[in-house]
Amino acid sequence: MTASSKNYSSYSLGTEQSPQSILPWVVIPLALSFVVILITTTQSTLSYREIFNDPADTVIFNPLMGFVSMLGLFCWAAAAAIALMTYAVIRTRETALVRRFFLAAGLFTLLMLLDDAFMLHEHILPNVLGIRERYVKIGYLAIAAAFGLGFLRMFIRANFSLLALAGTFLGASLLFDNPAVLRAMGWWEDDFILYVAEDGAKFIGITLWLTYLAKTAIETLGRSMPDQAGISPPASR
Repeated sequence: MTASSKNYSSYSLGTEQSPQSILPWVVIPLALSFVVILITTTQSTLSYREIFNDPADTVIFNPLMGFVSMLGLFCWAAAAAIALMTYAVIRTRETALVRRFFLAAGLFTLLMLLDDAFMLHEHILPNVLGIRERYVKIGYLAIAAAFGLGFLRMFIRANFSLLALAGTFLGASLLFDNPAVLRAMGWWEDDFILYVAEDGAKFIGITLWLTYLAKTAIETLGRSMPDQAGISPPASR
């Protein structure tokens, strides 16, 4: 058996594991699930049906309502999963810059997912915590700027065109979401601009961000672990 096949066999499925090694993988998701259920069942704002059931069934509306928005959430979740899983795989293999990039990208994408899913900057933070929406947006822009400046070298050397396209469309969606800009352009009452242009640009930006992270992750994994990625190392002479 060659060294590469031995290395590959260590990653194969079906190997026996001790109960101690499996226990955290059982306890942690169970604990998190019970915490979520406990929190949701002790609040008094929503009924059990409203908080556990499918919204389309609870409110009685067409399940395809919000179709594009829901697809966007799926793409946010996929992008976050790709980034965080890549970080977990390469945490002992790549440079500190690359490891920190995938970790930060995963956490940043999770933040965008939570904001998009639960309307944090539009409803929760302004109405529940009293933080004005404009300040929340400024905070998000500051986080995005810190992320971009902190990993500028990584952005420039890896699939920059995809990243630039994603940023362009996401930036356009922010522009279309600005009431002052829409009123100045006379678009405030234009449903096409308010919904198709804004949310369409955001959806395109999210899918491009997902594509960027997926392509960068594939290239990073191929470089970090060529045997497992199906890339044969150069033959020794």
